[in-house]
Amino acid sequence: MSLGKRHIGRRVAGVGVGVALMMVGLAAPAFAAPAVTSFTPTSGPAGCVVVVTGTGFKASPAAQISVNFISTGTTIVATASKTIISDTELWATVPAAGGGFIIGADYAIRVDDALLGTGTASTTRFLLTSAAGGCAPTITSFTPTCGVTGDVVVITGTNLLAPGELPGVVEFAPYSGALLTGIVAQHTVPDVDGPTSLSVLVPGTTAVPVADGPITVKTFDTDAATLGVQGGKVQSTTLFLTPPPDCVAPGGTTHPRSVSFKIKSTGKASGVVKSTEDTAFTDCVAAVPVKIQRKTSSGWKTVGKTTTTDTGSYAKKVKNPKGKQKFRALAPKVSLGDPVTDVCSKAKSATRKV
Repeated sequence: MSLGKRHIGRRVAGVGVGVALMMVGLAAPAFAAPAVTSFTPTSGPAGCVVVVTGTGFKASPAAQISVNFISTGTTIVATASKTIISDTELWATVPAAGGGFIIGADYAIRVDDALLGTGTASTTRFLLTSAAGGCAPTITSFTPTCGVTGDVVVITGTNLLAPGELPGVVEFAPYSGALLTGIVAQHTVPDVDGPTSLSVLVPGTTAVPVADGPITVKTFDTDAATLGVQGGKVQSTTLFLTPPPDCVAPGGTTHPRSVSFKIKSTGKASGVVKSTEDTAFTDCVAAVPVKIQRKTSSGWKTVGKTTTTDTGSYAKKVKNPKGKQKFRALAPKVSLGDPVTDVCSKAKSATRKV
């Protein structure tokens, strides 16, 4: 889905009406034609998505707003498709060369309003190129820097949208073939992509798992044998790592554990929470919550809560209704750190009758 469609709810601009003010003797507000203050990038080929900033972009309905490339004076040589993000920002897609819109020439960008008049053009000029030029994508960073299939990775940079305001194609290692094509990642749903940020899911399957390596973003064709538009591809300098053991996985490393349980007819419950790793992870043993639960007709009901000692032991007195009852202990899943670096797994004891 194009970003133009995704933002359709945000693109409908209302025309201010001064009727209420006039009824109380006040003048209706005056609206000025749009003005362009800056745009980025300042060069690129047809299909390049340019972020234009200024004022007055939503003073009238979107259908009344046009984004034009101006050669000299006020001569319009091309009109771009656009997505209006706010009154001060819009995205314009550079149209194809033709007529007076010539590769190698530069143009001012002007936003016009059919209701309010001709806008103020940019002082900076856009250079139309055959290659990606200043519209080439860049990767500044991505987070997290490691993970597994299905994890969300957010990539930040510039010029990350492809023609049609679609998100650039994102690939992960391993790479193969003459063009070093990687595993293509799916973008998150809902789509939150923009010129400076892409949000994707780490790809990979059991048959073709993701591997350690750079992340690639492609916005234009990079094969000279086809479209011939070069430079629309970038790889990160930082490697994306796949745990274990290279780094801590997003959401923290999970540490398995167990919990023992016994209960007397008086209702005194006790037991020990233990780490089941070869090297015990004591943070998941000491001062952790434990629930004592009793089986009812509707499921397990918590009848007591306590916390373990430094060695993992616990004790708690609970009510013991008459008749044979079933009890158990539960150590809930616990996340440690901010951001989370470790996760203590959920542990359930065997059921005991008293």
